[in-house]
Amino acid sequence: MSSFKDVHHQRINHLVASKSTATAENDDVLPKTSDDKEAFARLLWINQCYEAMPSSSKMVVFDQGLIMHKAFNGLLAQSTRHVLLSDPELGGKLDGILSVTDFIKVMLKIYREKAKSGSQAEANELDVSHIANEEIGNMTIRAYREILEKEGNLRSLVSVDASASLLDAACVLAENRVHRIPVIDPLDGSALFILTHKRILKFLWLFGKHFAPLEYLHKSPKELGIGTWSGIRVVFPDTQLVDCLDILLNKGVSGLPVVERETFKVVDMYSRFDAVGIALENRLDITVKEALAFKSQGGPLKSDERVVSVRDNESFWKAVNVLVDHNVHRLCAVNEQGGIEGVISLSDVINFMVVQPGSHLRDIAAPKKHWTRHHNGDMNDKDLREILLTNAANFEQESNSSSTSDSGSNLQSHANQNSYHANTASHR
Repeated sequence: MSSFKDVHHQRINHLVASKSTATAENDDVLPKTSDDKEAFARLLWINQCYEAMPSSSKMVVFDQGLIMHKAFNGLLAQSTRHVLLSDPELGGKLDGILSVTDFIKVMLKIYREKAKSGSQAEANELDVSHIANEEIGNMTIRAYREILEKEGNLRSLVSVDASASLLDAACVLAENRVHRIPVIDPLDGSALFILTHKRILKFLWLFGKHFAPLEYLHKSPKELGIGTWSGIRVVFPDTQLVDCLDILLNKGVSGLPVVERETFKVVDMYSRFDAVGIALENRLDITVKEALAFKSQGGPLKSDERVVSVRDNESFWKAVNVLVDHNVHRLCAVNEQGGIEGVISLSDVINFMVVQPGSHLRDIAAPKKHWTRHHNGDMNDKDLREILLTNAANFEQESNSSSTSDSGSNLQSHANQNSYHANTASHR
C-alpha cells in the first residue's frame, strides 16, 4: 500500500525555500496591520502537520499486554516521558498513552496504601523495584487502564490526521489540555511522529521571525496576560517529595518552581518528568532538594544550570526566544532580586499566539500555497520521498543554525544583563 506521503504528494510543501513558501508568497499570511494578532495563526492555518515532521525522531510503542513494572522500567530505559500503547486485540491499533503521570500515580498509590496499613518504613523505602512486588505492578497495562476507566480517569487517545493543519493540531492540544499528540497516517492508522507544543513553537519561531516587528510582541507577557501571575504554585527546597508529587498529580500543573522560603527567589524547578529520578533513589521520605540532586543520571547539577528565566518586564518575543533556545516547557518571570513573579508555559504561548486569535479559521478552507520551484504535478515516488526528506532536514538544519546564530549575537547582552540562566534539563 502506498504511504500517505506518496498518495498526498500534491500537498507536500517545498520547505527547501520554506520562508517564502510558508509566508512571503502568500498575502493571506502576511501581517495586515502593525498589531495583527492573527498572523501566526494564519501561518499554521496554511501549513499541514506533516510539514513539521522531524528528520529524525523516536516513538516507543508498548503492547497493552505488557506487565506494568516492566513498562515503567522500559520508560526509564528509553528516557522518555511517554510511550504509545497498541492493542493486539484490535489489530495493533494505537489507543492510548502511558506516561510519567501514570508512574507518579502508581508510586503514590502504593506509598499511601503501605502508610495507611501501618507500614510507614516500607512506604518510605519504596522505589521502582518495589512495584514488581505489588499487585498493581504485576497487572497488565490493559488491566491498569480498565481500573482507570472504572474510576472515570481514563483519557481517550487524542490524535490528529497528518493532512490536518498545524492550526487544527494546536487547537486540539489546547482543547484536550495535553502537551503532545500523535500525527496519524489516515491510510493505515499508524503514527508518523509525535507533534508537541515545542515543535509548534519552533515552527512559529523559525518561519514567523519576520513577524517580530509586530507591536504586541514587544510588550511584556504580563501586559499581554500571558502566563500565570497570581496564585502561582511553588515548593520549597525542604518540601517533602511526596507532597510535591501530589501537587503535580492533582493540581493541574506539570512543573513547580522551587523557591527560597524567605525571598521566594527561584532556585530550581521540579517537573513531572523529574519523578523518574525516584527510580534512582531508594526512598520517598526525602525533600525536593535531595530529589533534585539526582535529577540527571549523570549526577548532581548546579541549580543555576536548571533554572530558565526572564525578567518580568522583558518582551514577549524575548520570552519566546528563550523558550526555543533552551528547549524547555516553561520559564519563570522574575523580579530584579530573582523572586518569582510569574510562570510562562509553552501552552500559554501557543494559546495566545495561535489558538485564541485563530480558532475561527479552522472552519475556513485554507488558501493554496505556491510551489517554490517548478513541478509537473505528477512526480514519481523517488522525487517525492527526496523532497520530503529534504524538507525535514532543512527544517532541522535551519532551526539549529538560526538558534545558534541568535544565541551568539545575544551572548554579550545576556552576560551584561544576566537576564536568564541556561537550563540543561528539559521540563515537562
